[in-house]
Formats: sequence, C-alpha cells, structure tokens
Amino acid sequence: MTTAYGQTDALALAIVDWLTVNAATFCMAIAPERRFQLLTDLKDIPTHNEPASIDVFPSFEDSERAGISTAFSSHYAVHIFIQQQVGGAADPEAQCGLLDQLRSQIVEGVKLRRFQLPDAVHPVQNVFLSHVRNADRVSMPRAL
Repeated sequence: MTTAYGQTDALALAIVDWLTVNAATFCMAIAPERRFQLLTDLKDIPTHNEPASIDVFPSFEDSERAGISTAFSSHYAVHIFIQQQVGGAADPEAQCGLLDQLRSQIVEGVKLRRFQLPDAVHPVQNVFLSHVRNADRVSMPRAL
C-alpha cells in the first residue's frame, strides 16, 4: 500500500531524498531531515564537528489558472533550514564560510532538478524551482 502525501509534504520528502543521495557532493557533512519544528534549543543543534542539520519544512501550496485555458500553474513552497553551531570551532569565520558555501550548493543543486512527486495526493511530474528567498537567522546569546 502506498501512502499519499500532501503536495508540499511530498516535495519536502523528495528534497530530503535528493539531499541524502547527494550528501557526499557537498562541501561539508550534512544530516537532512523533514521536520515540522525548528530546533531552538542550542544543545540540540549540531556542533561544528558534526554534520550540519538540513531541515526541510513543508509550507504553502497555491494553484492558478492561466488566462482562459484549462491549464493550471501550481506552486509548492518549502523552507530549508541549515543549522550548526560555529562556537568552539578552531576558525569560526571559516566555518561560517563553509555554511554559506553549503547554502549556495543546495540552492544551485535544487535549481537544476526536476522533482517527481508520484506519492503526492495529486501526483505531479517535473516540479522545478521558480523562486528563492534567503533569510539568515543568527541566534546570539543575550546577557541578562
């Protein structure tokens, strides 16, 4: 029996599969996973000498009809978060540079892919990247 996933969840799973298969091609070790909650406790975020956490979160989906034709354009959004502690690294600047390079490698890799979503509620072929937004989120300790 095949389980059907929502469109964005199926896309998140496809991206995690792609990251896992291609893990050795990235500039640093990664641990990809589909999540539904961001890691917020510092002790749960991987340290600089562990694989970076790559979490893919399903987001929104939207469809629109193009003019008067019967063709629909569907949009599926996912969030990809890269988390790793750089404190304690021998060279924190180099570690940050690697994380920036990893982000670029993931974005460039996804841009070249056509994802197949056969296990989605509505199976779809050739889902491709149409828009990317970067948003750095840096957590800094606060003194009380």
